[in-house]
Amino acid sequence: MTGVVEAAAPTRARQVVAALTRDRLGLLGLVLIALLVLTALFGPWLAPFPEQGAGLADVARHDLPPGGAHWLGTDPLGRDVLSRIILGARPALVVPILVVALAVLIGVPLGLAAGYRGGRFDEIVMRIADMFLAFPPLLLAMVIVALLGPSLLHAALALAVSWWPWYARLVRGLTAALRDRPFVEGARALGLRPFTVLSRHVLPNAAPPVIVQASVDIGTVILAVGSLAFLGLGPQPPTPDWGLMVAEGRTYVMTEWWLSAFPGLAIFLAVLGFNLLGDALRDVLDPRSVTR
Repeated sequence: MTGVVEAAAPTRARQVVAALTRDRLGLLGLVLIALLVLTALFGPWLAPFPEQGAGLADVARHDLPPGGAHWLGTDPLGRDVLSRIILGARPALVVPILVVALAVLIGVPLGLAAGYRGGRFDEIVMRIADMFLAFPPLLLAMVIVALLGPSLLHAALALAVSWWPWYARLVRGLTAALRDRPFVEGARALGLRPFTVLSRHVLPNAAPPVIVQASVDIGTVILAVGSLAFLGLGPQPPTPDWGLMVAEGRTYVMTEWWLSAFPGLAIFLAVLGFNLLGDALRDVLDPRSVTR
């Protein structure tokens, strides 16, 4: 039986990959995410002016329009905009993945336990989740960052704290629906421990919606991190950050449009990639959600 399960997993993975490659929008999302990952990994070698990307000023070349050696222009401190966008890809990717990973690590176990046990424990966990959900995630994150102090790490922790209830409620509902299914009851009848039942029988069936939600949430968190940076509650200068670059260029938007336009375009493409991938995964992992 174990061999069948182990053989089925790679087969299912191949089916998912094959279906994604047939979906043009999903494939576009994969391409955009792949470009973001490659840029994040090899940014210091891809950036034409890595020192300026890291924050080194070159006042003699300030406010240059796009063209020549500076394809996307320079900012008021003479720093190459393209280099700063390239070096900003790493935090733009790592921080949202960290936020979603923390939210999943907190929310999924709580949702599994609440949905499986029910009763008072379920009520306590869901009421705590409702307390967090009573505040808009970005507003709650703003309050937490304001208390801890503006930084990239604090922004990530604040967003993770505000994001976990969504996963707890999602997994709790899925677990409650699966709890009384015959295969789960059969596992309990065999004397398996609750942890074994949850890990082997409930979690694999609840995983697809969580994967879809996580892929979409990464794009949403990219926007949230950019919003915090725009408000001065994220990374601080001279850190290369897309949201911070948009904020720094907003006062020059009528005369030096490239300062905000190109970082904003980078945010747009990153969010678009994860949203397209999330929609494609939803169609592949849950065919019942497809509407024609």
